[in-house]
Amino acid sequence: MRIKPQRKIISDFFLDGAKIIFGSLVVGVFIPGAAPQKILWPTLAVGITMTILFLVIANFSAEGDNMKENSTNL
Repeated sequence: MRIKPQRKIISDFFLDGAKIIFGSLVVGVFIPGAAPQKILWPTLAVGITMTILFLVIANFSAEGDNMKENSTNL
């Protein structure tokens, strides 16, 4: 079926999105010279929240494959 490859692609997309968000918003806050001297707490909070959200979506997308495989093995 095509569902498994589609779920894998969606899961990989959200995992890559989480990496990009983490790198740009969370790590970028702490790079000297790239950001103002003051730590932007809202940017940090939004970056962490969005990273967690994207990781949860990626996990649920990948978990759907495991749930279907486990149900067929019963």
